[in-house]
Amino acid sequence: MNNRKHYIDNLRSVTILLIFMFHILLMYSRGDSWYIRGQDLLIPGVFIQICRIWVIQLLFAIAGISARYALEKRSVGEFVKKRVNKLLLPLVFGVLLVVPVQPYIAGILHSGHAGYFDSFTKLTDLSGYDGGFTPAHLWFLLFLFIISMAYLPFLSCYKNKGKGTLGDKVPLILIILMGLIPCITQIEILKIIAIDGKSILEYSAYFLLGYFFLSNDNVLEKLDKHRFLLLGMTVIYTGLMELVLDGAFREAASWLAILAVLGIGRHYLSFNGKITAYLSKSSFGVYIFHQSWIVVVAFFIFRITDNPILQIPLVSLSSIILTYFTYEICKRISVFRWMFGL
Repeated sequence: MNNRKHYIDNLRSVTILLIFMFHILLMYSRGDSWYIRGQDLLIPGVFIQICRIWVIQLLFAIAGISARYALEKRSVGEFVKKRVNKLLLPLVFGVLLVVPVQPYIAGILHSGHAGYFDSFTKLTDLSGYDGGFTPAHLWFLLFLFIISMAYLPFLSCYKNKGKGTLGDKVPLILIILMGLIPCITQIEILKIIAIDGKSILEYSAYFLLGYFFLSNDNVLEKLDKHRFLLLGMTVIYTGLMELVLDGAFREAASWLAILAVLGIGRHYLSFNGKITAYLSKSSFGVYIFHQSWIVVVAFFIFRITDNPILQIPLVSLSSIILTYFTYEICKRISVFRWMFGL
């Protein structure tokens, strides 16, 4: 009997595609630095701000859910081996082979000159926007590997004692209040544990909540039942976040958004087919390759036209085609499959 939760796969695929569009439209978001910049536009800026609330946070929560399912089927040794092959190796080879073109182009655009090897030897703020070293978008793999390994002794000990997930009889209000955990990461003294301004404790909180709490079927059933209530609360807290500009409100909005999206996904995305299966299987490779193609394509298209109405569809279509083409080539060559975790 196949107990695979297809809505988790589908949510992951949709989230990766949203991240694809996020990085395209980030070029047009007012106040944001990036490797390449276009005009400041209102709608892309709004899209960016909405995605920032929940998209990457959801990926960490889903990673926690997936880790729970993986440890139920695999030994700790097998889990570590899988994480090395799926996260560490793609991180290393991605930083060596995929990422460097991004800071190289940024150096040309923002400094007027760049050396390709500056992306390995020039250490600045790790963003790469000045042509220096950066893990770029692969910071997600770095964080996820660190979090998976750092908490593994605790997770395996909990597993070995035969304890299940939390939340069997928890009412909705307590599910919502679990969002206080990531809110704690906004305490100033805890913000120092960050890389390139990204809090590893914040993402650890979402991972652990996914592992212990959101992997519980009873919790997910409640989220499904109250999906529109949670969506409405997300909108309200997002508005409060914009009014008071407080990190705790942002975390509250993020948690509510995760709960709402999981509930909506469970209700509407619990299906499988050829397209969804392909998107699920290709999503990891798409994540690895997409951003470098966006930067390269935008670099040339911006030289052809400065009209964003033409730039956005041209960059989108070209980078999507090239990303999936790269994935298709790499998955057919054994050494690339090994290098990039395909």
